[in-house]
Amino acid sequence: MSTAKASDSAIIAAPPTKVYDFLSEASRATSFVPGLAKIDNVKPAGAQPGQTWNYEFDWFGVVVKGESKCTRSERPSVHEFQTVTGNTSTWTYEIKPDGSNSKLTLSVQYNVPDTAVGRFASRAIFEKMNQDRAHEIVKNIKTMLES
Repeated sequence: MSTAKASDSAIIAAPPTKVYDFLSEASRATSFVPGLAKIDNVKPAGAQPGQTWNYEFDWFGVVVKGESKCTRSERPSVHEFQTVTGNTSTWTYEIKPDGSNSKLTLSVQYNVPDTAVGRFASRAIFEKMNQDRAHEIVKNIKTMLES
């Protein structure tokens, strides 16, 4: 199984602490990550290294269930977690001040399952679809925080 990366950035009209507090609440992710159907069993409640939760994700028609674990939490600049079962991946949200705004960058390093690639005619198409999803996640966070 090989790996791939999807990433996107945006300037958000909100201070870094507001952006961090919004996206680091694990149970909130279902509101801005397309395909993320369920987050439950979040322990402990606050974002911190070692925090875990269960997830259910519809990855372009392939339902993936597993456990995630927060690996890095540095308020207000970095929130990172890994999906440790299901399909392994590392999600890193970096937030940097940009005047009175914030620059949010999402990077997702993920394993590319051979079975999923076969459904989309090529690896390039599958990776482009994941890149588009990263853009959508960042756009959703921006929209929700600026509304």
